Amino acid sequence: MEAVGKGRAKVSLRQRPELFRPGGVLQGGCAMTLADVTCWIAVMSLFGEDDPSVTQQMTTSFLGPARTDLVCESTIVRPGRLVVYGTADTTDTAGKLVSHHTLTYIRPLERNVACSP
Repeated sequence: MEAVGKGRAKVSLRQRPELFRPGGVLQGGCAMTLADVTCWIAVMSLFGEDDPSVTQQMTTSFLGPARTDLVCESTIVRPGRLVVYGTADTTDTAGKLVSHHTLTYIRPLERNVACSP
């Protein structure tokens, strides 16, 4: 984790051999997981570390291959009482945008209630 602010977060992922697909490209799920975790941290920056929010939907657009460490920056666009909307952008070490993500989180009304699809 590199930075956290109110409704914002920045997290990096260091490359490792097991994360690469044939051809020397990081597997796309790495960017997706990084975006989800980064946006979730941004949600917690608004509602606290014990907030029970869960990912409800995630849309990812892959814009180019990633061959280096990744850096993801997320912003909460709409922090609703029940639904939270956020975006995340993942870049390589040169600052090139490799993926864009939109995320929706559901906030259960009761803290001890598990969310199910």
